[in-house]
Amino acid sequence: MHKTFPLVLALTALAPAGVLAQGLTPQQVMQLDHVVEALPSPDGSHIAYVVRRQRSSEEGAGGSNATAWLVPVDGSTAPRELPTAGGLAWHPDGERITFLGRSSADPSTQVFAISLNGGAVDQITSIDGGLRSYQWRPDGGALAFTRMDPFPEAQAAARERGFEVEVVDEDWRDISLWHWNAASGAVKRLTQGSTVQSFVWSPDGERIAAGLSPRNLTDDHYMFTRIWEVVPESGEVSLLVDNPGKLSTAAWSPDGTQLAFVGAWDRRDPHAGSLFVVDRQSREVTPITEGFAGMVHEPVWRSDHVLDALCSVGVFHELRTFDLNDVTRAADGSTVSPQMVLSERVPQGDHLHRLGDDGWVMAASTPSHPAEVFVKADRTASWQQLTHHNTWLSDVKLGRQQVVRFDARDGLEIEGMLIHPVDAAPATRTALVIVAHGGPESHYSNAWITRYSEPGQVLAGMGYTVWYPNYRASTGYGVDFAKADHGDPMGSEFDDHLDAIAHFAGRGLIDPDRVGVIGGSYGGYTAAWAATRHTRHFKAAVSFVPFVDIRTKWLTSDIPYEFYHVHYQEKWPHEQTGFLADRSPLTWAHQCETPLLLCGGDADPRVHPSQPFMLYRAVKFSTETPTRYIRYPGEGHGNARNVYRYDYMLRGIRWLDHYLQPGATRSTPMPPRDIEYPKW
Repeated sequence: MHKTFPLVLALTALAPAGVLAQGLTPQQVMQLDHVVEALPSPDGSHIAYVVRRQRSSEEGAGGSNATAWLVPVDGSTAPRELPTAGGLAWHPDGERITFLGRSSADPSTQVFAISLNGGAVDQITSIDGGLRSYQWRPDGGALAFTRMDPFPEAQAAARERGFEVEVVDEDWRDISLWHWNAASGAVKRLTQGSTVQSFVWSPDGERIAAGLSPRNLTDDHYMFTRIWEVVPESGEVSLLVDNPGKLSTAAWSPDGTQLAFVGAWDRRDPHAGSLFVVDRQSREVTPITEGFAGMVHEPVWRSDHVLDALCSVGVFHELRTFDLNDVTRAADGSTVSPQMVLSERVPQGDHLHRLGDDGWVMAASTPSHPAEVFVKADRTASWQQLTHHNTWLSDVKLGRQQVVRFDARDGLEIEGMLIHPVDAAPATRTALVIVAHGGPESHYSNAWITRYSEPGQVLAGMGYTVWYPNYRASTGYGVDFAKADHGDPMGSEFDDHLDAIAHFAGRGLIDPDRVGVIGGSYGGYTAAWAATRHTRHFKAAVSFVPFVDIRTKWLTSDIPYEFYHVHYQEKWPHEQTGFLADRSPLTWAHQCETPLLLCGGDADPRVHPSQPFMLYRAVKFSTETPTRYIRYPGEGHGNARNVYRYDYMLRGIRWLDHYLQPGATRSTPMPPRDIEYPKW
């Protein structure tokens, strides 16, 4: 069905004040709409989707806004806004859209519904204490839901008296899985003594595959989540897969006999990017993508023996199809891997949903536009953009985004995106800004990559060349590439940044004496390392939520086991103190000559606020180098509130521009303490 798309309507948005013929501004970055989820109806006739946008300056400080929309898949009418965006799902009957909300009579979160054709909003559940997430059983007769366990009675009583003390590593409450019967309203607890990180119903509704961790702690979520089978009728809970490390998404085969899941290849694999299939009866696990030089995001079954997988292959996304009945065999006859029967490039998005029998829908972006809803009618059709937010972007001239590859000094190919400056004069060598991603287990795709902490197009509009590198240790290139920095932080992986500078200088694109770097988390560590250990190569650095002393970072973070198993060869800090000190920017602070801006939240559980504070003090009191430390109240590992996102973007851009301008020196006085905040 829906083989053609006779009309695609634009969702017209008024151009923000200050739209320029060229160059994206910080204010416009704050005004961008991003489609973050697109869900097709069971019959494939409509798509419900969610749009996120920063709260405007007139709305005051706070997090981003989310709105939900409904659009027919043929684009015959304009999108219609829905009452809410939280917990959006289709009821299995296909006639209703359900979501999470609260009524004036009940402050707890419940499930509500609105008809596909509009009308009044109906409350579906009235569960004591409410719920936090849910999934409908495929027949619509029940739903599984999660909620936080209450405080133990004695602790609750103490808290009521004001004794809200925190017992480190022991103050957690489990998130448990529950069952709600639509006919009777009966509620049944399904798990206890563990925390539910994810769950998915089998097609027949008889069982649930759930990712359970021993404790509701971030480290447990990363490293110790395993797949369990939960049978609601009997209450039986049994281990389905003892996966060795990180875990991502999972999907049941149509007949419910197999579960495809994405996980780490082994305990030291930094990312959940390999695809496996487990047989429900035998519990035998078959690897599907062994040796794959890419990363799997999501499995989607085509039939009981054919499996599609949405993958990152470098900076591009592909849909790969595997026939599980056509496998290669080892000498002993054991399965090696299923044969790949199809591979096609798809738009840049992480979540893919079937549309009808053989079509697709996803939220995806392009290098020149943030994410929109894209549809593919069937296997032979081309992808089409269904929604059109941010229409004003057509009046903004953006820098050309180019995929670039070069060989590092040891011969390893490095890939990334180069954003060229807007309207640069021919043969002009410009300043270069390196935007280092965090993780390092993440990567950039050839998509929309400008955001508050990575302002590439804003810098391009100011005349800068901007490099987004997938340096070694990035995902998207296979397990070995992602492990390439293990036991060698800021070794060869940092040489990749220096080799990029030499490569672009050799092509006559950049002035190697005017290079800046900006990054957050591991990217902040990169920027701090650039400013200290390799200071002669960098004229400006902006370091966001960075760790600067690996020994103490490890001991003050919420992921010490992830650090131990994944990044540091299963050695504790006391077993390698000299090495960790050598690879810490704090050790080299005394030689910092690069003007350094440090920023971070004062409630960061991942990188303790003492980390950037220590480097700031060390540089400030041991050198004459300009340095400043900005601390954001209440923010964690990255800024959530609009005003602090805006502040960081403005300060980071100003710092780089201040020191990378022709004629500026490393000793140029810092820009003023205060900045102006144009409204957006």
